Amino acid sequence: MDLIYKTADDYLTNDIWIAPTERENILELDESGSIVISKNIPIIRVLATPSIYKTISRLAYIIKDKMVLFKNNEEINLNLMDYLNKTYFKTPSKKYYKAKKAWYRFIGDLFNDIKNNNFKKTINKTILLLKILNPIIVFEVHDISKWNYINGFQKFINILNKMGLSIVIRCPIESINTVKKTFKNSKINNIAIIKYYGTLTNHYISTKVAEYLLRISNGNLNIIKLILQHSKRELKTLRDLKIPWLKIMPKIVPKKYKKIVKTACNLKKFKINDLNNLNLKIPTLYSYLSDLTEMGILKKRRVGKSTLFKINIDTNNLINILNNLPYLDMHFAIFTKSFEKRDTIYYFSVFRTT
Repeated sequence: MDLIYKTADDYLTNDIWIAPTERENILELDESGSIVISKNIPIIRVLATPSIYKTISRLAYIIKDKMVLFKNNEEINLNLMDYLNKTYFKTPSKKYYKAKKAWYRFIGDLFNDIKNNNFKKTINKTILLLKILNPIIVFEVHDISKWNYINGFQKFINILNKMGLSIVIRCPIESINTVKKTFKNSKINNIAIIKYYGTLTNHYISTKVAEYLLRISNGNLNIIKLILQHSKRELKTLRDLKIPWLKIMPKIVPKKYKKIVKTACNLKKFKINDLNNLNLKIPTLYSYLSDLTEMGILKKRRVGKSTLFKINIDTNNLINILNNLPYLDMHFAIFTKSFEKRDTIYYFSVFRTT
């Protein structure tokens, strides 16, 4: 949930988002949900089951029990009592407490509709209530591939989404494919994940920068981590993201070339005699320099009887070399406890973006 709390504005997009997690992080039947205010946005967390009436009932109970959050709270620009006062009683002579009575009448009618299985009225009142709050609604589900009846839940989510509400389906990792098949328009919020990782490393990352990092990394957290290690703390524009290739290049070439590349980055221009301190045999040195020239890391030209080598910073070529780094899937790292194992490398994951 920390991902959603810290990047709330990236989830308030009227889309259906998927947030996989480990099974133990999902609400149980005996656990009540919650409402948390983040960035002036209500985030409602509720357990969803195949019974739509039970799911809506839980949702209504959470809102009813937490109404104190929306009364005289400076953190959120919303006062539901004021809204009901304007909606039900438009004349200034009416008292505020009548709006409060209207609220209890409204929520009471909703629970009666749920109890009497009045689906149309239940849905309409639920949508009205949620449209007033304009929250991010996080529906937590267990393995929905084992549900006997999923059509009701599918229809309910699609109706809410059609009405312009932002939905997050938080599910166990093993059921992600079933969720994707059930909700064709659902997706994982890659931009939010990169921004969230930025907060963990004390970086502010804008949407534009996050999109660029996603594009050049293909979801490889090792690449994102390496770039951020040498970047400014505030990355509002692409101009702020000035990748220091001279510092990064020695870290992205094969191990046997690291000493040469590190020296080359320090010298910028050099002749072969400048590398005598590397303790490499001349044939090996020539072979490595030839390899690095073919890789586009170095350029060379004749100067008299000598050969002058120069470091070559070709952004497109270097980004391609970056892709040779071991693949640490950003989805797998963020959505599981494996994120704590910073050096763990995953070569395969169901989340991989490419």
